[in-house]
Amino acid sequence: TEHQMRTALWPLQVSLFNRLKNDTALTARAKVYDSVSESAAMPYVTVGEDTSVDNGNKSYDGEIITHTLHVWSSYNGRKEVKELMNTVLQSVTSKPLSLEGGFFVEDTRLDLMQVLDVNGSPAKHGVIRFRFKITHEEAKV
Repeated sequence: TEHQMRTALWPLQVSLFNRLKNDTALTARAKVYDSVSESAAMPYVTVGEDTSVDNGNKSYDGEIITHTLHVWSSYNGRKEVKELMNTVLQSVTSKPLSLEGGFFVEDTRLDLMQVLDVNGSPAKHGVIRFRFKITHEEAKV
């Protein structure tokens, strides 16, 4: 039978942002932004791109969401960006994220970490992508 599908993209982003924003180990060293102005002082962490693919079956609805976070550092070298990336990794994986709307995070995995040079600058750009297995509670009728 046909049924209406939903996505946890927004609830997951809200939960990720709140987790990072409330992590004192991270915010003592870097700001956390959903949207950042070009004049913002580094270091900071920004919410990035996400993807969703269906992972449901006949018994339940679900999806696999990847979500990318970006870490920006003007430190001359890779030490600061890698330390901040480690702090973000620990924060996101310390305990399951709580989602609103009847969505549940079944599993959280690191998908990718990468440090990039920023052209013409000593700044570094850290990319951290997580993979979340999400299940959806069936709507109560």
